[in-house]
Amino acid sequence: MADSLDRSSKISSLKESVVKKLCEVLDKSNNKGWRKLGEIVGSDKRFKVSSDDMEMCSLRVLEVEGSPSLMLLRLMGERGCTTGHLIDYLQTLSNSEALQCLKPPALQILIQPQSAALMCGHNLRLSCYAVGRSPLQYRWFKSREEVPHGATPELLISPVRLKDAGFYICRINSGDVCEFSQWAQVDVLNGSTPCASGQSYHSVDGRMKVVIQPQSQHLHAGEALLLECGAVGRPIPRYQWYRNGVLIPNATKRKLVVPSEQNPTRHPTLTSTRHRCLDD
Repeated sequence: MADSLDRSSKISSLKESVVKKLCEVLDKSNNKGWRKLGEIVGSDKRFKVSSDDMEMCSLRVLEVEGSPSLMLLRLMGERGCTTGHLIDYLQTLSNSEALQCLKPPALQILIQPQSAALMCGHNLRLSCYAVGRSPLQYRWFKSREEVPHGATPELLISPVRLKDAGFYICRINSGDVCEFSQWAQVDVLNGSTPCASGQSYHSVDGRMKVVIQPQSQHLHAGEALLLECGAVGRPIPRYQWYRNGVLIPNATKRKLVVPSEQNPTRHPTLTSTRHRCLDD
């Protein structure tokens, strides 16, 4: 256990999730909880945790979601207590559950797949990398279906088709431990040029770029209006439509449809409005 973490690192450098789990264990334990830990630390003259400090920690229970253990750990960190000291104190406390909280996970995802929007025919590349104690096995899924040849950290679909749009996730196994990545949404846009195999395409470089501009239209009163705007990039661009400079509520899709009943029908003449889509 002592060699599993950097003993010289400060307590404040511990991940929030680790501290939260450790505090939950110490808060609920009676004989091997935060009070006993405070007594052990208080007997070490290097850090000087006094009875007044312990009283201040105990008052945390009066607060909403207050944690005496969290207050104690903060005091210890402010006074120079390292992760190594904390491990030694928990070993003296004989709280194996608390020690387990400081043990590095058997499997940890370092790089998560990122959502992307790209043109049909370009290369789709999703990446997921993890570290673990045992050899790692990767498996990609689109929704609940396994992706063919998706058994590597990087999923490459070249060229990407309209049918490849959807949500992707990667499962990583390390021995008997399993973790899933975050979901990555893939939006595939269909441009004016049809998708064709054998062409040379470049992957999305991450920068947002508008590739489909809304086109001006001449409509008679009462006719439905259909506008489309499309952008590529990472993460997936978000859309907001405006009409004559005024934001259109709930118009946040790539395509804007104005039904015929929302267009003037009193006079059968051409209507004139200006629509604009902003991407961010």
